[in-house]
Amino acid sequence: MFTFLVTLLFIAFWTYHLWWKRRNLPPGPVPLPFVGNSLQFKKFQSTEAAYIAWRKEYGDIFTFWLGDRPVIGVCSYDLMVEYFQKQGEKFEDRPPDRELHEFTRGYFKGLVHVYGPLWKTQRRFALHVLRDFGLGKDLMERRILEECESLLANLEEERTSGEKEIPITCEIDRAIGSVINSVLFGYRYTKENIQEFEDLKQRAQVFLRTMGLPIVMFSRFHPKFYQNVPIVGRYIKLCQRLGYHMLDFFVQRIKEHMKELENEDMETLEANDLVAAFLKEKARLDRLNEPHYFSLEQLNVFCFDIWVAGQETTSNTLGWGIAYLVLNPELQKKIHEELDRVIGNERMITIADRAELNYVQAVCHETQRLANLVPSNVIHATTEDVNFEGYHLKKAQSITPLISCLLYDEKIFPEPFKFDPTRFLDSEGKVQKVKELIPFSIGKRQCLGENMARMELFLFVANLTHRYHILPGAELPDISRHHAITVHIKDFNVKIVPRDR
Repeated sequence: MFTFLVTLLFIAFWTYHLWWKRRNLPPGPVPLPFVGNSLQFKKFQSTEAAYIAWRKEYGDIFTFWLGDRPVIGVCSYDLMVEYFQKQGEKFEDRPPDRELHEFTRGYFKGLVHVYGPLWKTQRRFALHVLRDFGLGKDLMERRILEECESLLANLEEERTSGEKEIPITCEIDRAIGSVINSVLFGYRYTKENIQEFEDLKQRAQVFLRTMGLPIVMFSRFHPKFYQNVPIVGRYIKLCQRLGYHMLDFFVQRIKEHMKELENEDMETLEANDLVAAFLKEKARLDRLNEPHYFSLEQLNVFCFDIWVAGQETTSNTLGWGIAYLVLNPELQKKIHEELDRVIGNERMITIADRAELNYVQAVCHETQRLANLVPSNVIHATTEDVNFEGYHLKKAQSITPLISCLLYDEKIFPEPFKFDPTRFLDSEGKVQKVKELIPFSIGKRQCLGENMARMELFLFVANLTHRYHILPGAELPDISRHHAITVHIKDFNVKIVPRDR
């Protein structure tokens, strides 16, 4: 009898995991109990390699499992437009992983991972302020150009001091860190406070790389349980420590900024940074005595999300771009020819020049395509029960547009792992739009910092290549990829030679 019961339980257990729980979902790799497809991910060199292989095997829609939670991957551009754009309000939530964010930050707030009225209110506010900075006051471009000039000055100082090789990725990190910090808090990084940036950047990098490990991904929905599991628990607790350290940093910066503003009239304050704008809006709503989402706890995680997302993605994209140019010197020559023809002197290049610099734009587009910084995208969830390509999905079902499958689709981009900016040029050498290039995702959850990031990439690439030939150091850049939330470029050195114009 005992043997019969054990056998029955064994059959029931595997029947549930291999068939029952998957029966109403699109096909996909078979998940193991508790860990999902984590072990299958480890068979591939990178996260996107797994998605590309699974797309070939299962089609444009498939299901993969993070622990015990299924995620539907969507690989077709037309399907992405239909469900994340046209029907976007049904697919705009985030997965029910509130426990993870409370575990690593103390509370479930911010901008990236929240949903519902909180997310809609905060996104609307952030978009309004960023547009105001970019269009109404030109603050964004001025701040980026200030950091471009500072970067060029630092590079020239290192070059003339006898340095044969320059750690270009570290210099880019600091420049982008200054941009995002000035947008958030109104001050930039200098030699006097650069250690503040280095400490925060290191913690952010380790945090994101650890969170992107397959062993952590499958435990994201139950971190409090898995923190006590050997091996897994060590990584989960590391994420918690780093999350709290970073949050403490933003809490302190916000307190300092509040002290700077304590004698200001918040009604008439001209806010020149996001924190000041947030505090001004909070004061307005407080005066009206209305319930709102502009709490100090919200501001803490709001800053956490924007700083980490804005720093890590843009800095890495620039790093990948410089690496591709170092490895393809003939492309630098084409950039130089265009810059000499259109600009022709040593002035700083501005956004007003962008329309005439077609090849530089194409290089930026191809950098974003091939770098593919966020291979898994940030996962969405359904806001209600929905019908999806013949499947009935329940509310809170995780689903994500796998843009990696578009960016590396050989039917759209022949030889997809080759760096070729001409993909984005027409027969007359004019930059052309390729609709499948969506590095900032698509629909209502599209990255709100897209315009700022595009501006940074263009201005830094154009001004760096306008001033210098960028040559390889003793070792060529390593462009191998790996599993991560954001795929970082390994630090590398370059030699720079001033251009004769």
